[in-house]
Amino acid sequence: MIARAAGQPTICLLSLSAIADDPRVRRQGELFAASGWRVIGVGLPGERSEPPDWPILTGAGDSGRRGWKTPLPLRGAARRAALAACTLRLRFAGADDLRARLAENIYWRHLAISPIVNAVHRAARSVAADVWLANDWTALPLAARLARENGGVYAYDSHELAAEEHAEQAAWRYWKQPIVSAIERRYIGDAAVVSTVSAGIAERLDRLYALPRPTRVVRNTPHYRESGFRRTGGRIRVLYHGIVASGRGLEVAIDSVAIWRPEFHFTIRGPENPGLSHALRTRIRDLGLADRVELAPAVPMTELVRAASAFDIGFFVFPDDCWHNRFVLPNKFFEYVMAGLALCVSDLPEMARLVNAYELGVLVPRVDPGAIAAAVNSLDRERIDRCKQNALAAARELCWEREAAELIGAYACLAGHAGIR
Repeated sequence: MIARAAGQPTICLLSLSAIADDPRVRRQGELFAASGWRVIGVGLPGERSEPPDWPILTGAGDSGRRGWKTPLPLRGAARRAALAACTLRLRFAGADDLRARLAENIYWRHLAISPIVNAVHRAARSVAADVWLANDWTALPLAARLARENGGVYAYDSHELAAEEHAEQAAWRYWKQPIVSAIERRYIGDAAVVSTVSAGIAERLDRLYALPRPTRVVRNTPHYRESGFRRTGGRIRVLYHGIVASGRGLEVAIDSVAIWRPEFHFTIRGPENPGLSHALRTRIRDLGLADRVELAPAVPMTELVRAASAFDIGFFVFPDDCWHNRFVLPNKFFEYVMAGLALCVSDLPEMARLVNAYELGVLVPRVDPGAIAAAVNSLDRERIDRCKQNALAAARELCWEREAAELIGAYACLAGHAGIR
C-alpha cells in the first residue's frame, strides 16, 4: 500500500489513457503537485511523452504491458450476446436502483474496456488517497469503488458530454447510451467536485442530473508559452492535429482542398489509425492531392504547441449533429491559439464565442466541402497575419495559468479531508 503522507493531501488521478500523453490529466497532476498535494496517477501504458515528476502506475507493472491481457468472462460472439442481453434488461428496467445495478455489472464484466478497468483497479488498490479524481465516465465507477474500499472521497472531471457523446449514431443510442447514462446518473451526484471543459456541457450536466452543486468549468488550455509572430509566407500551411478518427470531418476536409486556392497546403497530424489512415491516404491519392495534403506522424503532447507554431492556420471543423458536438471546446483550439495561428473552425457556440471575442479567424457553418473551401479562401495573408497577432495576444488570457485557479479552488476544501490541514 502506498500510504498517505503525513500532513499532505493525496490525490489519485484515474484515467483510461496514457496519462503522460493526456494533456488535461497531466496538467491536473502538475497543478496539484505545485500546490502541495501528493499526486499519483493510475492509467494505461504506452505513453510517448516524457513522464512527469509524480508517479504513474499501470496495471502492467514495470513491463508496461503485462496485466492488460486480462480476459473478459466471455469472448467473441458469446460476450456480445451477453452484453446485448444485459443492455436490453437495462433499457426496460423501471427502477433507478435496478438500472444502476445492471449498468454496474455491465461496466465491470461485459464492456470491451472491462479488462482495462479491472487492471487499473488492481493497480490503484495499492494507493491510499484522500481524493480519487475520475477522468471521464469510464473511470467514474472505479473512483467510487476505490473511495469505498480505501477511504477518501471521489471527484469527476467530464472531458466530454458522455451521455450524448455519439448520439448521432443510432446503434450507440440503442446499445451504449443507456449504460453511460445509468452509470453517470448513479455516481455523479455523490462526487465531491464535478468539473468539465465548457460552459455548455456544464449547464447540460446540471440539468440532466439535477446536481446539488453547479458543475465547475475548467477549459482545456495549455500552459502559457511565448511564441513569436511569424509572417505568413508564400505557401499557407493549414494544420489539423489530434485524433485521426471517423466523425471528425477529415474526409470532407480533404475533399474540400481541391477547391482551396493553390497556395494552401493541409497537414493532418495525429496517431496512425490502421483503418482510417490508409483510407485517407487513398482518398488523397485518388483526388490527385498528394502535393497539397499530408498525413504527418503525431508528436509528443509536450511538443504540440511548438510544432504547431510552424503553421499559419489551425483547423477543426466538426459536425453539429448532437448536443455533445455542439458544446465542443477541445485542447486543439487553445493549442492553436497558443502557437499563434489564425483559426478556421466550426461555427459552434463555445468556439464561435471565443473566435468572435478575440477576432481569431473564420467560422465554418457546416461540414461541407464548399463551406469549408469558402471559409479557407476568405483568408488572405494580411487577414491571416492579423488573426495570428490576435491569437498571440489572446494566449495570455486563454492559458492554463488562468484556468488553474478555478480547478485548485474547487479542491481547496477537500485538502482538509480526514483531518489533513
